[in-house]
Amino acid sequence: MICCVTGHRSQGFPFERDKNHEQYVNYIVTLYREIEKLIDEGYDHFISGMAEGADMDFADAVLFFQRDTKNDITLEAALPYPIHPKKKPSDYDIAKNLILMQCRQTILSPFYHRGCMEKRNRYMVDQSNIVLAIWNGKKQGGT
Repeated sequence: MICCVTGHRSQGFPFERDKNHEQYVNYIVTLYREIEKLIDEGYDHFISGMAEGADMDFADAVLFFQRDTKNDITLEAALPYPIHPKKKPSDYDIAKNLILMQCRQTILSPFYHRGCMEKRNRYMVDQSNIVLAIWNGKKQGGT
């Protein structure tokens, strides 16, 4: 069974993304528990859109459980268009590349165009049996 994720980017979280911040720690612990429950329920393929924030947190968590040899699970990165290397990558770019080296990649458009993000999102939903939604409680935003 397949699960994908939707959620906010880092700036959309109502707390500091800091390992010393209690709300952030609670969020990460809850995310890991939910993924563990999904694995226990038989979900074995997980799809992330790889945006900074909830998508990357989800991918990190899936890779954590993938390293446990009793879990036969896979991670797929659904990319709206190919990623081009930057001369000076950000911390996010470096973290993203580390995840991409450990998963299957599906590139949905050969180049950026208006609507490519929606195409990526539709692909993830169409492939999945369930969507894990990480919501900050605000009514605006893609999530």
